[in-house]
Amino acid sequence: MNDQRYILDWRGTQRGPWSIADIETRLEAGEINSLHSIHVNGKWVVLREFLEQQRTAAALARKHAQAAQPPRHVEVSPAIHQTAPPPLPAQPSNSYPPVLERSGPVQPKATGPRLWITLASLSALLIVLAAGLGGYLLANRGSGEDTKPTPSTTETKSEEMHVHGKSQPFSFTGKDIFPSALISTATVDWNGDEQFAEDKKTDEDAQLRKREVPIYGDENGWLGIELDGVKKGAQVSVEISADGIMRPSKWQGIVTAVSQDGHALVKPKAMWDYEALMKVRQQRPINVIFSASIDGKAFPEVTETYTLKSINDCPLYITRDEAGSDVTNLSFLFAAYVNENHPGVQDILKEALGCRLVDKMDGYLSDDPHQVVLQVLAIWNALQRRGIKYSNVATTTPGDRVFSQSVRFLDQSIDANQANCVDGTVLMASVLQKLGIKSHLVLIPGHCFLAFDVATNSAAMPVGLETTMLGNNELTEVKKMDLLPSQDKLKEYQDSVKTFVEAVAVGNDTIKKYARKLQNNEDARFRFVSIEDARDLGIMPIPFAMDK
Repeated sequence: MNDQRYILDWRGTQRGPWSIADIETRLEAGEINSLHSIHVNGKWVVLREFLEQQRTAAALARKHAQAAQPPRHVEVSPAIHQTAPPPLPAQPSNSYPPVLERSGPVQPKATGPRLWITLASLSALLIVLAAGLGGYLLANRGSGEDTKPTPSTTETKSEEMHVHGKSQPFSFTGKDIFPSALISTATVDWNGDEQFAEDKKTDEDAQLRKREVPIYGDENGWLGIELDGVKKGAQVSVEISADGIMRPSKWQGIVTAVSQDGHALVKPKAMWDYEALMKVRQQRPINVIFSASIDGKAFPEVTETYTLKSINDCPLYITRDEAGSDVTNLSFLFAAYVNENHPGVQDILKEALGCRLVDKMDGYLSDDPHQVVLQVLAIWNALQRRGIKYSNVATTTPGDRVFSQSVRFLDQSIDANQANCVDGTVLMASVLQKLGIKSHLVLIPGHCFLAFDVATNSAAMPVGLETTMLGNNELTEVKKMDLLPSQDKLKEYQDSVKTFVEAVAVGNDTIKKYARKLQNNEDARFRFVSIEDARDLGIMPIPFAMDK
């Protein structure tokens, strides 16, 4: 018998560890479905395929055992009572902070006598620092397995919603609506070629299991209506609208399957006004209207007052219980604030060349890791000369079981000359992505910093960079550099290089410290968000808007 225990994943929410028997019990009860992913031998595979392999192997084993041992009379001995194994220790309930921010910028440890570092020795030093982390490689980084989490189907129901007749409003993010999430995921299909909506399924798609609530309409939708008491063959009509941001969105059709207790969830294809969502700079209340009918019988219209969040608010986690143990991770949405297409990126690259640390900005074309590091240094130096300072600004208002972080857009950070840990990280990542240098957002409890690859398709650990140290130096603007005496100019270069090296050391030490947690992805507070993987998933940059 297989006594091993497994972790299951459903759209970014992980549960377990469970034995095969536990999994079969939960499947039968409808708590999980066969399309969950299961972690087996270091890989994520489809639960249905894994169980089929297990059952086939067990059947063959029984067949061989019966063939090898002819029937014989066996004297049955009294049953032996065995002590049940102790229960697994309870998983700790994590406290998820509403913002990712420290009380101040990271300060480097005290150093010895000041070192005069040449650019050549700097590059060699940084490569050695990165190589020194070889033992802490994130084995599954780049596989796309966990950098592409997707929302769970157990969408949040507002505790204050009232059932009118046999229909009930349904919202994935409770009573909060996040324009940033709606815009950045507008073209994302979480399930790929597989269809979960009953009205779109083919014979090749998974069939409905007991107690599983069928979905109709847009399986990727954020809003819907749950119908209670509906019967197979019923003609259903559902319509949802929201003041100023969503035109009336309708689904009509025949319900071909329902759950055991007569439930079905309908999600119309939402007609969001993306231009209006882009302009939401402050959160405000908004009315969302839900209406439904079954076989021509209209239920009372339901109007819910939701909170429309600012475009700068990025959802991090959705907690499904008060203890915070059942969490859907949405931190990959940070990638939407990394905007390599922003017009301000070209200005920063021009200034980076003006710093005269490199002759050209060509990403990986030189096929030289030292050249890649020098390009990142040049960008660092240019941003320092813009006077960007660390600012511990965390203005996000707590929501309905959704924890979010306020993130500035690239132009907002530059105009204000200040950035918190997330702002500075997405700013640097935006410029690196424009050059084709692979960048990552490293998330740990209360903090975020940058990491980047020194070579394309490299198996080495990315180089960490503590972006809160950007403001540790006072440097002259690029356009005024030629007015400086040579000695002053040299000193500014050396100060910037020294801070950069220290920022790399701090970033690498932090990655090394949390390498195991960043690798196993069991704690939603620790994530290694690859911008390239997010783009492959379909998370696009939130477009730059001229109006402030």
